[in-house]
Amino acid sequence: MRALFPLAVLAFLPALPAMAELSSPVLGDPKQIGELMAQSGLPISRGADIEGMPVLESRIDDIRFNVYFYGCRPLCERMQFVSGFTLPAPMTPQLANQWNLSNPFATVVVSDSGDAFLEMDIGLAGDGIGRKNFDEALASWRVAMNEFRDYIDW
Repeated sequence: MRALFPLAVLAFLPALPAMAELSSPVLGDPKQIGELMAQSGLPISRGADIEGMPVLESRIDDIRFNVYFYGCRPLCERMQFVSGFTLPAPMTPQLANQWNLSNPFATVVVSDSGDAFLEMDIGLAGDGIGRKNFDEALASWRVAMNEFRDYIDW
């Protein structure tokens, strides 16, 4: 029986790095977040906004979106998923409010010209968020974008 214990331990060794990766926190590191998004099958390009803060550009189900980072010194305190939708007719504040009342995870903001922007904020300050929560946030963002696309018949 004692001889089997070392063999059992050896059998689990290859899985340890993967298990550690899944349990390690997602910190406010745009590079790490971009890599995790790419591992999820999303195309990623990196850039910076006009203030020099990191920005990731990606696409889910043919809907383009950006990930903006805030409070970076050097790790960022929060990130925001944003997708813009140019509509044939301006979106009214009433339609945006109706969406916002029914959808607590992603919020619609309407520009002065009536374009709609879907946004979802994620706090990363301190010790970040767990990998499972990050994956769930990404899945929630996918659902929100697709539901909003249906909502506006885009």
